[in-house]
Amino acid sequence: MTENDEEYMEYVKDLSRTRVTMLSLFSGFTFTAIVLLPNQLPDPSSLISQLTLLFLVVLFDFCVFLLAWQTVIVVGTYKVRNAPARAKWELVVFNLLLFIFFILWGWSVVLMFLLWNLYYLALVSGVLWVAVIVTTYAVMHGMAKRLGWSIIEELRA
Repeated sequence: MTENDEEYMEYVKDLSRTRVTMLSLFSGFTFTAIVLLPNQLPDPSSLISQLTLLFLVVLFDFCVFLLAWQTVIVVGTYKVRNAPARAKWELVVFNLLLFIFFILWGWSVVLMFLLWNLYYLALVSGVLWVAVIVTTYAVMHGMAKRLGWSIIEELRA
């Protein structure tokens, strides 16, 4: 690794710690607010209550998208020379499971709205979440292609 690469790596590692911590805190806060608010609101089906919950859903979806993107940036810029084949395979499987976890975590918000009979809010949240999933996949696929990754080749190694 050249000296410039090492300096860049330290920058990415340092910045990623701050970003991941901040985004995790924000997404955790919004998720908690989404879980607790319907129980505390006098009328969760009122327009203002649903708009407030929708705003929190947008914040939550945006935080989860940025967390996923940051994960790809860190993994994509983290250069490990001569990594064992098993480590590469485990990283691919881990990233796949992480992506599945993000998807399920986002659907839990939609399902909570269904529990409270907030059907329109659940529908809008579900559509937003599908848009986040598609956008995240497109960004991740584009970055992987640009960096020359191939999941099939990684799994074969």
